[in-house]
Amino acid sequence: MGSLANETSKKEAFVSEAALVEQFMALLREGVSPWGDLLTTTEWDYRTGITDVLARTADGQLVAFEAKLTDWRRASHQAYRNTTFAGRVYVVMPTRAAERTRAHEALFARYGIGLCSVDADRIRVLIEAPDTEPLLPWLHKRAHSYFDKVASDHGDQPRRGRSRSMQTA
Repeated sequence: MGSLANETSKKEAFVSEAALVEQFMALLREGVSPWGDLLTTTEWDYRTGITDVLARTADGQLVAFEAKLTDWRRASHQAYRNTTFAGRVYVVMPTRAAERTRAHEALFARYGIGLCSVDADRIRVLIEAPDTEPLLPWLHKRAHSYFDKVASDHGDQPRRGRSRSMQTA
């Protein structure tokens, strides 16, 4: 029994938020995505904040992700800001922290955001984010323009886990 507990701890051990984002992106690249095929970018700077991961689904929906190891309150505030440009928004946390955070489902519903857990081999949606209209249509268009530019510059169509870094001008 002790070795199973140790194995579980190893699966969820993230030394930093960057390591959590790296594992999340690796799973997306491997095709372990509840959202299907994605074109992704990390640290999207939208002037009033930086989103950890921004993705566009094959059907053109923008999905934003805020990663935190434990601070769900801070993550939920940051995720709420992402509703200005994304149709779906999630907080991403290690499995144990996400399971504890799930108790605050009413706050997530009030903010219109979802919750995901990540471990070594899977992403799970614990609280589904509603599909909403972004609060700032011009910023929503700017995010789409970025993905359109990447696709035209590289002749790509959105594919599973395609990652590019970007900054807004």
